[in-house]
Amino acid sequence: MSRTARSRAALAVALLLPFPAALSAQASPASATTQPARAGLVEGRITTPAGAPLADVLVLLQAAGGPPRGAMTDDAGRYAIRGVPEGPYTLVARRVGLGEQRRALTVGAGATRLDLALAEEAAVVAPVVVSATRETQRRAEASATIDVLDGAEVRLARAAHPAQVLKRVPGVYVSQLSGEGHSMAIRQPITTKPMYLYLEDGIPTRATGFFNHNALYEVNIPQSGGIEVLKGPGTALYGSDAIGGVVNVLTRPAPAAPSVEIATEGGGYGYGRMLASGGTTRGRDGVRADLNLTRMDGWRDRNAYDRQSATVRWDHFGDDGLTIRTTVTGTRVDQNDAIAQDSAQFATRDPLNRSPLAFRTVNALRAATTIERQTEHASWSVAPYARHNVLDLLPNWQLTFDPQRWSTRSTSYGLLAKVRRDVAPLKARVIAGADLDLSPGSFVADSLRLFRSGSGVTLRYDSAQATRTVYDYDVTYRQASPYVQAELAPTARLRVDAGARYDWMSYDYTTNLAPTQVGRWRVPESTTRTYTRLSPKVGVTYEASKALGLFASWRAGFRAPSQGQLFTQGTTANTVDLAPVKVASSEMGVRGQLGRRVLYQASAYDMTIRDDILTFTRPDGLREARNAGTTRHRGVEASVGAMLLPTLKLDASWSVSAQRYVTYAPTSAISYAGLDIEQAPTQLGNALLSWSPRVLKGGRLAAEWSHTGSYVAGYALDAQSRPTTPRTYGGHDVLHLHANAQLTHRIELFGRVLNVTDRNYAELAGFTFNDRVQPYQYTPGAPRTVYAGLRYNWTR
Repeated sequence: MSRTARSRAALAVALLLPFPAALSAQASPASATTQPARAGLVEGRITTPAGAPLADVLVLLQAAGGPPRGAMTDDAGRYAIRGVPEGPYTLVARRVGLGEQRRALTVGAGATRLDLALAEEAAVVAPVVVSATRETQRRAEASATIDVLDGAEVRLARAAHPAQVLKRVPGVYVSQLSGEGHSMAIRQPITTKPMYLYLEDGIPTRATGFFNHNALYEVNIPQSGGIEVLKGPGTALYGSDAIGGVVNVLTRPAPAAPSVEIATEGGGYGYGRMLASGGTTRGRDGVRADLNLTRMDGWRDRNAYDRQSATVRWDHFGDDGLTIRTTVTGTRVDQNDAIAQDSAQFATRDPLNRSPLAFRTVNALRAATTIERQTEHASWSVAPYARHNVLDLLPNWQLTFDPQRWSTRSTSYGLLAKVRRDVAPLKARVIAGADLDLSPGSFVADSLRLFRSGSGVTLRYDSAQATRTVYDYDVTYRQASPYVQAELAPTARLRVDAGARYDWMSYDYTTNLAPTQVGRWRVPESTTRTYTRLSPKVGVTYEASKALGLFASWRAGFRAPSQGQLFTQGTTANTVDLAPVKVASSEMGVRGQLGRRVLYQASAYDMTIRDDILTFTRPDGLREARNAGTTRHRGVEASVGAMLLPTLKLDASWSVSAQRYVTYAPTSAISYAGLDIEQAPTQLGNALLSWSPRVLKGGRLAAEWSHTGSYVAGYALDAQSRPTTPRTYGGHDVLHLHANAQLTHRIELFGRVLNVTDRNYAELAGFTFNDRVQPYQYTPGAPRTVYAGLRYNWTR
C-alpha cells in the first residue's frame, strides 16, 4: 500500500472509530463518572440572590469515602450530574469570589432537583484534579506537584498563543516562536527535546517516537475546559516523554440546554479569530462542537499563519452506570517561520524576516472513545483511539548549516485500559492498567540549494530547490506498558502511594536509501531497536488541617530516543545505539487554604538525568547527538491565590532553579562539567491582579506581570572549542492588561493589550560560537499589540 493510500485509510479509521459508541452521546456539564444500575440524576440552577444565572460554578457531590462527582454550570446557571448511586450526599457549590453553599440531600432512582443562590464573598476554591491518578481527586491528596488552570480562566485569557496562559503556572516557561510554535521549560531548560507528555483528556496527542515540541498548537486550547500540569516525571501511570512534566488539556462537556456561543476578535498585525461553540443535552445524551479559526500576518515580514481547529465531544450516560465519551479533534496549521535575529536586528527591532521560505504545515486528526463504568468501590475503563499526524516543514534553524525540507507522517492505533478497586481496610485503593500503541510512520528529508538576496544584515533566504533526498525511511513504533499503583491511608490524615510502570518499546526501521557511513548524511542500515524499563514511584501526603498539607515523592522515569534521533544520523558516528534517558526526581512541598481567602502551594525538587541526549555543535556548524552524561536540575516553586477584597483577587507564582551539567564531555578534550546549562532561566514569575466591580456585570479589569530571569545563552570557546566565558541574557519583565464587560446578558465586550510598555525582549536567546561576527541570536518578542472582540451567547 502506498503512503498516500495508508494516510487515507488512517483518516477513515480515525473518523469511523467513534461511531460504535454512537448509540451514546456527549457529556452535559457533568464531568462526573457514572455509577451502578439504580442511578439517579441531580440537577438544578445556580443564581445570584437577585436571580441572575451564574456560569462556571463548580458543583460537587461528595459521599463518605467515595470520589467526588461534579459538574460546572453553563451560561444559564444550570448543572446536571447523572448516574449518581442512590444514597446520602453532600452537595457543594462554589466559585472564586462567591460564598460557598453546602446542602445535604438524598439521591433516589429518579431526578433530584436542588437550586441554590450564591452571594458575593471573598473566597478561593481548592482545585479538583484528574491527572495524578486518571480519576477525580482533590489536589490535596496528590503526592506530586499539580497546577491547574480551570476552563473559565483559560477562556477568559483569550490567549492568542499557549504561552499567554501557561506562563501563569509556577516554573513553566513557554517561548512564543513563529505563529503558534513554541518551546517549553518545565524543570528543564527551554528546549525542543521530547521531555514532556502532552495529553488531551488523558490520551497522548502523539506517539512517543514522533514527538513534536510544538504539540500544543495541535490542541484547541482557547476553547478547552481547563489545563492540568503535573510537574516532574510522570507517576507510574505515565511513561516515556513524561520527564519534565505532563500537560493534560481537558475538553469541555455539553451545556445542559441548547446554546450557541460566537466570539470574534481582531488585533494588531493582521490578527483575526472566530471561536464558535454550540451544543445541548437531551435525556442521557449531550453533544458539544467547537470551532477555532485564527489567522495573523505577524509583526515580522512574511511571517503569517493560519489555523483551523474543530472538536466534537459526545457522551452518553447509561442505566447500568456505564458512560461512553467520544471525542474527535482536527487541526490544521499553516505558517511561515522566521529565523532568529542577530544583535543588530534585535536592537533596532528590524521586522525583516531573513527566512521567508521557511514554513511548517501541520495536519492532526485524533479520535477516541472512552468507555467507563464506576461503582461505589470499583471502576474500569477502556479507551481505544486513533491518530493521524502530518508535518511538512523547512526548518529555519537549519538554513545556515544544513538546509533541508522534512516530511513526517505517522498513524496511531492505541488502547488505554485501567481498573480500580477500593479495599475497606486502611482505605486502600489499587489502580492497574496498560497502555498499548502501534504507530507506523515515515520520514523523508531533502537537502536544499538556497537562493539568497542581499548581504550582511540584509541577507535573506528567498527560495530553495531540492538537490537530493538524504533520508527516506519507514518506521513503526510499538509500545506495551502495564502499570500498577496502590494507595492506602494508615490514618485519616496520612496517605501513602506506591507504584511501578514497565515500558516495552520497539522501533522497526527500514531505509529506502542505500545505507552509508560516510559524508554528512550517514544512513543507518535497516534495523530494529527495543527498549525496556521499570520505573517505580513512592509518595506520601499528610493533611494536618485544611490550612496545612504536606506531600513528598520520589519518582523514576525514562525516555526512549525518538525515531528522528535514532535514524537521522547526520555526521554522528552512531545514533542507532543511543541509550534511553533516565531520570530520578525527589520533591517535597506544602499546600493548603488559609480561611476562605488564600490558597497556596510550594514545592522543592531535585532531579538528576542520566544519559541525556545532547547535541554538540562542531566548529564547522554541523551538529552531533549523543548520550552525553548527567545533568542536575533543582528548584523551588510557589503559587498563591488570594481574595484581597470581595472584588479584588491576586494570583501570583514564583520559581527559582539551578540547572547544571554534572558530566558532559562531547570530546575527550572538551568538558562542560559544573557549568550552567544553556537557556535555563534562573527565575520565573507571574502575577495577575483582577478587579471585578459590579458595574462590569460579571466582567473584570486585570493587570498581569510576567518575569523571566537571566540565563546563560551560550559559552565563548577557545581555539580548541572548549567553553570559557558564559554569555548571558539578562531576562525581561513584560506587562499586559485585560478587560471584559457584559453589555447585555448575551453580549460581552473584551480586549487586552500585550506588552503594554512596548518592551524589546527575547522569547529565546542563544549564543552561536561558530558565528564570530554576530554570535548572539535572538527570537524577538512581539511589540505592543492591542486586541478587541465581542462574544454573543444564546441559551434557551
